[in-house]
Amino acid sequence: MRLERFMRQKPPAFTRGYDPDGAHKWLEEVENIFEAMACSEEGKT
Repeated sequence: MRLERFMRQKPPAFTRGYDPDGAHKWLEEVENIFEAMACSEEGKT
């Protein structure tokens, strides 16, 4: 159920490769989705 809710938020795709700035931005966007979903740290795994 959580995965379905997460996917409805249209999370950004991680395109791999070496791009530290892109990876940081991706992580921030995913964290924003988790925060909006009121997801606990345990629920993120």
